[in-house]
Amino acid sequence: MTKPISRREFFKRSSRLAAAAGFGGYNVFHTGCRTKKGAYLIIKGGTLIDGNGGPPVKDTVILIKNQTIKSVGKVGQIKTPLFAKTINAKAKYIIPGLIDMHVHFVDPLFCEQFLFYGVTTVRDVGNNTNDIVNLRDKINKGEISGPTIFTSGYLINNQRIPFGASRYTAVVKTPAQARRVVQILAQKKVDWIKIYITLPPKLTRIIIQEAKKYNLPVAGHLRRVNAEKAAKWGIKTLEHTTGISEALLGDEQFEDAPPLWTISNKTWLHVDREKYNALIDLLVKKDVYITGNLTLYHSMASTPEELQKDLPEKLIPQFYLDGWKNYLNGRFLELTQDRESWKITEKKVAEFLILFKERGGKVIAGTDSPWPYLFPGHSLHEELQLLVTAGFSPMEALLAATRYSAEALGQTHNLGTLETGKAANLIILNGNPLKDINQTLNINTVVKNGKIIPRKLY
Repeated sequence: MTKPISRREFFKRSSRLAAAAGFGGYNVFHTGCRTKKGAYLIIKGGTLIDGNGGPPVKDTVILIKNQTIKSVGKVGQIKTPLFAKTINAKAKYIIPGLIDMHVHFVDPLFCEQFLFYGVTTVRDVGNNTNDIVNLRDKINKGEISGPTIFTSGYLINNQRIPFGASRYTAVVKTPAQARRVVQILAQKKVDWIKIYITLPPKLTRIIIQEAKKYNLPVAGHLRRVNAEKAAKWGIKTLEHTTGISEALLGDEQFEDAPPLWTISNKTWLHVDREKYNALIDLLVKKDVYITGNLTLYHSMASTPEELQKDLPEKLIPQFYLDGWKNYLNGRFLELTQDRESWKITEKKVAEFLILFKERGGKVIAGTDSPWPYLFPGHSLHEELQLLVTAGFSPMEALLAATRYSAEALGQTHNLGTLETGKAANLIILNGNPLKDINQTLNINTVVKNGKIIPRKLY
């Protein structure tokens, strides 16, 4: 008969056994600990929405080791280690970590804010190059906890626009300067090139061609160059749905918005609907993704009171709230004087995105955080809600913030879906987002690179 052992001895032997089995000495009885290097994390019993667009799968197991998904399958079909931290996801829903494809990461606080809301990857499209590349690399090395960042560094334009992210502008006036700035950004190891509103066609084409030499995709916030020309030259993403209305105009003349406004509330009022299909077919053929950014158009069509209505103010630093309120009493009043035209513009942008989607185009989710009242992380969930309101199914909205965004980033080998061999970035939800897209905000647990993220701010 085996001699009984004390509870203390049992715990000691269990820990030694875990270490011998290769689980990094993780003590399974310390249930509040995060997974350590070499340890396993198991998520068991949840309904999996893997990001590929197929039907959800009930009673699943996701086995994670370090930063990577080791296997995914049904309960009882996946062999799991005895000594591993296990999350019981019974009656819960699991989706990939979300991707925000248009942000300006101008504050270190954003690291916590994005992760709090399950945004595990972002694309920064206008920033101080050295600062954002340094932050990106520190996050990638695990020195800082934050979302994975892909960045363009400085945006490229032929002048500085006197507001917003355009203070991070590399000004080019000649073809030689255009080529040189792309070379410099490539040397600094940016992931993207970003072009801006007043860049003329000749320099735009040169920049896109030069970027190809370095395998750098180009994102365009367009005004002077329309989407048809940019697509033919090889642009990858159209930001804020810009350049599209300019390509859809008839021969009639109209009064455009002031030339330095970043988006117009006038051009969409004059588009020729008969041109829609031809432009869409070109964009699809050229594999151009559209960052819809309905949150931005919705903000322009809303009153200050409407903008502040559902904001999680308890989670927002006071200096942001103060700055945004100053904006509402300043430039916002000038931009939104003709709010009815913004409402029409918002409606027509949404209409175009629906048709683009139905003809095979891929819309990706981006927010322009921290544009006033677009809170980092939270605003991506607002973007999903607006896509559904526009006519996207909840699954289509999720694809915009997961698989399609990973495709646009060239990261389908690692991001966007929950499959064996990919990064362990996921969100466990308390409710079903396919029935109600608002459930993406009903977050139970966030996992980034295999680590459980503490959900607290400040």
